[in-house]
Amino acid sequence: MFDLSGKIALVTGSSRGIGKAIATRLAEAGAEVILHGRSDSSALKATAEDIIAKGGKAHTVFADTSSIEQIDAMFDKIKKDFGHLDIMVNNAAIVLRAPFLEISVEDWDRTMTTNSRGYFYCGQSAAKLMLDNENGGRIINISSISQFEAASGRCHYCASKGAIGMLTKGMALELAEKNITVNAVLPGSIHTDFNDDVLSDPEFYAKCVAGIPAGRLGKADDIAGAVVMLASEEASYISGAEIVIDGAKTVF
Repeated sequence: MFDLSGKIALVTGSSRGIGKAIATRLAEAGAEVILHGRSDSSALKATAEDIIAKGGKAHTVFADTSSIEQIDAMFDKIKKDFGHLDIMVNNAAIVLRAPFLEISVEDWDRTMTTNSRGYFYCGQSAAKLMLDNENGGRIINISSISQFEAASGRCHYCASKGAIGMLTKGMALELAEKNITVNAVLPGSIHTDFNDDVLSDPEFYAKCVAGIPAGRLGKADDIAGAVVMLASEEASYISGAEIVIDGAKTVF
């Protein structure tokens, strides 16, 4: 098991789904985890309580990652309470579904502001807290296979994930000399409450599984393991990488 003892980790969008699984696994590996949600929700508190009940260390912060002011306030609190940050996992994102011809400018801007600008600004803010760390830092961007595979009704979502792909590489290039690694994890079809609205349709579910050579949809924990590895010292020479976790879907 990778040892993250003594590390401070922030996971955005960690009240449920993939973010919750990532935060839980980081805590199990020894990290002190800062859970983030858009609001101080009961789900966010429940996730923290669950981690603590299992012997881990967890705290909560909340901010709308489409708001620069709220992100600033969140990182000011983290700096005040912890002094630094070792691990940053950008995971908070939204999916708004609509045919291309019906996407509103407002929904386009909302998607790009949360999914792309939010990752940029949280990543930049986290990196500034990592500069004085003896062992640098780890930034992991949760993207999607949608960054290189188009999907009907999600043009704006795919574009936002495409931006994350190049953002990750640019960050990795510039932060390498600061001993900060930056990598992306690209989930395929992962069944969580985030997409349960569409996957609850048996016909749609069967169609999704049919396109996956592994014969099943992924689980949130399938993503969490890769994040723990990238956050560890064993991954200190991995930067600018994209780890695709999709049951071989995109090579089928």
